[in-house]
Amino acid sequence: MLGIAALSLGACTSASNPATNTPTAEVNTPVAAYPGAYPAPIAPVATSTNPYPPPPYSDLPEGPQFTINQPVRLSNGQVTGTGPAGIPIRIVNITRGAIELATVTIGADGTFSAPLRETFVGDRIAIMLGDISGTGLDRNQFIRGPGYEDWPLIGILFASAIVEE
Repeated sequence: MLGIAALSLGACTSASNPATNTPTAEVNTPVAAYPGAYPAPIAPVATSTNPYPPPPYSDLPEGPQFTINQPVRLSNGQVTGTGPAGIPIRIVNITRGAIELATVTIGADGTFSAPLRETFVGDRIAIMLGDISGTGLDRNQFIRGPGYEDWPLIGILFASAIVEE
């Protein structure tokens, strides 16, 4: 303690004259709210059944590359791109709060095509990992890779593009 005392003024009523309020001073000694150091944080642990929180990025293998063919034109009404065959992906509109535009699985030839809905010129669209349940894939394989971006409150984006006219 630093030897600092808090001074508080309270009102009291005199026993001899109840109509007289006389301020009195009380000395309050501050008490430490946390008497000691905080415990050390527990290291994050990830498993294939519960991948969050993920292990450190440096311990993970680099994921595959995904691309969006550019320019993405609203007048075409679709977005196309490439990635590893058989991977389920989501096409999302980042500008509109990551709303899902389409869910597709990349074809055997390594390409995909998805419709552009609820999209406007200037919006940013992106590829995210789709539902991998039942595929034998591990989400940790898609945490870091070429061109990947980790957006707070949205997730990991594999590739993105701005929608043009």
